[in-house]
Amino acid sequence: MLTSADQGLTIETNEVSGESLNSGSNTKPLLRSRVEIIHDIKMLVPAGSPEPEDEQVLNQLASLTQELTKVYQAAGQLREDPFADAWNRRVHCYRDLVAEQVKGRRILVTGGNGCVGSQLIQELKTFEPEKIVCLDLLLDESSSLNKDNDSVEQFTFYEVDIRDQNELEKVFLQEKPDLVFHLAAMRLPGMAEQRVRDAVSTNIMGTHNVIRFCEKYGVKKCIFSSTGKASRYVTGEVYAATKKVCEWLFDQAAQSGSTVYGMVRFTHMLDNSAACEQFDQKVKHGKIVNIHAPDKYVCGQNVHEAVSLLLNSLVVSKPGKLEFLVCRNLGWPVETLEVALYKILQSGKNIPIYFQGSPVGYEEGFFRGNVDWDDPSAFNLLVNAIEKVSSRVDASGDFIVTPVLPCCFERLEAELAAVRKVLNDPTSADSQIKQALAECIMKVACSIYSQAPIELLSKVLNWGTDPEYLQLDGATLDSHQPTIRLFIESLSAKYRNSASHSGSHSGSLSTR
Repeated sequence: MLTSADQGLTIETNEVSGESLNSGSNTKPLLRSRVEIIHDIKMLVPAGSPEPEDEQVLNQLASLTQELTKVYQAAGQLREDPFADAWNRRVHCYRDLVAEQVKGRRILVTGGNGCVGSQLIQELKTFEPEKIVCLDLLLDESSSLNKDNDSVEQFTFYEVDIRDQNELEKVFLQEKPDLVFHLAAMRLPGMAEQRVRDAVSTNIMGTHNVIRFCEKYGVKKCIFSSTGKASRYVTGEVYAATKKVCEWLFDQAAQSGSTVYGMVRFTHMLDNSAACEQFDQKVKHGKIVNIHAPDKYVCGQNVHEAVSLLLNSLVVSKPGKLEFLVCRNLGWPVETLEVALYKILQSGKNIPIYFQGSPVGYEEGFFRGNVDWDDPSAFNLLVNAIEKVSSRVDASGDFIVTPVLPCCFERLEAELAAVRKVLNDPTSADSQIKQALAECIMKVACSIYSQAPIELLSKVLNWGTDPEYLQLDGATLDSHQPTIRLFIESLSAKYRNSASHSGSHSGSLSTR
């Protein structure tokens, strides 16, 4: 049963409780339930507490962690990497059609030294482009970009910040790319909350620069990488909010510009997972492992899927509209607690865990109305229930293609001007920038969802505020206050417009 989480959701799990497990005449020790053990861990170290250092507490946590591990094993878990299926998945790539667009072309990849960008560049090389240009802030000496690059003429690296208009324009002017893959961004939600100004200026203003120069220098196609977090109807988290704004900017450009734009949404990228990297480092050094909370679930995706999405977006993208691709089969969400326990078990070390609580940037719970409960078999966390109405499955069966819902571009421009004003004021605090961004998201989102059918808006609101499921999740209506506000305002706008049209129509009849 779905209730809430990180992108996230919580899933009601079956408990292995304190029944004796008999084998002939031998009776195995009783296993306490998962809920009981987790409760004890939380009581020892309440959420929000500093990392425990007291040796007695650490020993108790280690004992509880071992006990919890046995409960998971008794339920048939921890036998293999919980992300095993996600690591091994591959999806279709329209290679022949991609080759038609890439061969002999000049290609620019922003953020090309990152996990996805570097793998994309290696794959692009197999299609024999004329040249690949990588743009990033830093050149990592260990990057795959430094391997097997045949010549300077075929590959060039620029150390450029996409916020720097002058330097970015020099790259476009010098290289004259035919195709652009825009991957550069501040990608960590936690870091975005700590460096709000940098996150907004990089992800939004930097993206605006990329779009501007795509249009100015005649780029044929530009593909943007967004996030599944942008499927939220509204968000106050900085990273997710900046990506939502970028989606709207690309949609605006798709409808008004000459460049063709495409987009993909990624979910939790296993190849550069901050959570998995943290678990690995803690386990490697035998240190206590901090986990946000139990019952936090994420869908995993590997870099090969991500690259296939980007390449297929080249094929799917069409003039005059923006559509995004997501992987259709992301598997069942995986609990981060199970991942941590698996890594500890594999290490053979007696390492404790504790629940730190959700840090800023990871606080928003899953709104149940994101899923279309009239058709739960088509469940996909990266496409919300209203977007799903116009989505389709592509011919391969591996991808979902969805048009970006249209917003009021006048409203977008006005709200972005307000964000830019606060951002450009050096005296503005991060909290002021974040507030301006949140208001931008709310007002532009309202311009989108006020166009949706009243029946659908009502369903989504009812699904998301069902008291039964809120209670299961330990949540309240306040937990989803911004989303509820959005839908109430959208419904109010629909009713006002309906009344206005009705009044206008009846008035015209009376004068006949």
